[in-house]
Amino acid sequence: MTNTTQSKFLTAAAATVSRLYQQLSRLLGRQAHEQAEPVRVHADLCLAQAARLDRHYADLALPEALLQAFSSEPLAAGDTRFIGREDQLSRLLAALEMWRAGHSSMVAVTGPQGCGLSSFLQQLPLRVADNESCRYGKLTHRPYDINDTLVMLGAIVGGKPSVGSVEELVEYINGLPPSVFVIDNGHFLACRIMGANKAIRIFGAVMVATQHRHLWVLGCQEYAWRRLVYVYRADRYFADRIELPLFSEPELSQCLTNRLQASEFALSAGSTGADAQTPTLLARQLSTLYKLCDGKPDYAFFCFLGSLLVHDESRQLELQPVVAADFSILKQLISEELFTLAEVASHGQLSIDDHRAVFRCSREESWLLLERLYRQCLLDKHETTAEPDYHLVPQYSNVIGSYLANANYLY
Repeated sequence: MTNTTQSKFLTAAAATVSRLYQQLSRLLGRQAHEQAEPVRVHADLCLAQAARLDRHYADLALPEALLQAFSSEPLAAGDTRFIGREDQLSRLLAALEMWRAGHSSMVAVTGPQGCGLSSFLQQLPLRVADNESCRYGKLTHRPYDINDTLVMLGAIVGGKPSVGSVEELVEYINGLPPSVFVIDNGHFLACRIMGANKAIRIFGAVMVATQHRHLWVLGCQEYAWRRLVYVYRADRYFADRIELPLFSEPELSQCLTNRLQASEFALSAGSTGADAQTPTLLARQLSTLYKLCDGKPDYAFFCFLGSLLVHDESRQLELQPVVAADFSILKQLISEELFTLAEVASHGQLSIDDHRAVFRCSREESWLLLERLYRQCLLDKHETTAEPDYHLVPQYSNVIGSYLANANYLY
């Protein structure tokens, strides 16, 4: 190498090193600025996954009484933590009265995931008379064939486990005393998987064929209901559709206050001698909390619990500034990943084989795609069966759904 060539090489190398150093300096400077700015502090998305939520709360050393009070599990009938929904309950009671008067009808109750749909449906037995029967059933999977439909409906109505035909099942149900049948997890009836179409149509046909004697109430997530309407014209068969919105800011305040009272802990102003007036102290950060969760209770619980300091001796709580999660990962997803999230949102949940059937790809491709979204903390999964079922991370489902809708992947 000549002296001239060597000189040029060293000059280029120095320029490259200088440019890399400047880029690194800007990156470190930007990160330091973001960390120093309180409103930009981000919670780890992984902390919201149901499988890792217990570990997160254990790290926070939160008392069991507090965790139980703020559990996002559905509330049973008569639970004092159930609030609001007076208008929706009035409409449901009106449908109940119409049925008692002999009018055939079915009712759909819909809303976004996490709006309290299951809790709402479980309050219905309190409104049924002593001489009336009310059965609550929750679908655990989607029917893939006629036999699946017969077994699932037979379990809901409390019938014999083995029913030979659709006609036999309809005859059996019509022979039962007039009853209210509540079906939760109706999103399993929204399906684009080949082979399941006939089974789902028969599921609906049995409900229609027995509605003159029984009142059917179907609970269904919002996007799944839209698919049922689009594919099966489901709205034509239901006398009423009751929509459950997410909480308003006053309702969220009442919800958090009730949960605190159930925990027997109280918010303080930072000292054990302070007058712990929960609504007043909560109001200081309520607007911030409401904007972050958009009225979604389970996300509000997650943010709220993560912002607490607990004084065990005095059973007092200090509420620290609420922080937001960083969802910028959504902007980095490719179209296949966004379409996968949209299908999971519409179906409620998908297994690997479900995804493969919808997207016409290999099982390995489906597994890799779903696992990637799981590792990115956008999907969670149930592993109680031989094959895991993937669903949107419950706490963040409204954020993910809004992003998909705005990007025209979900409607």
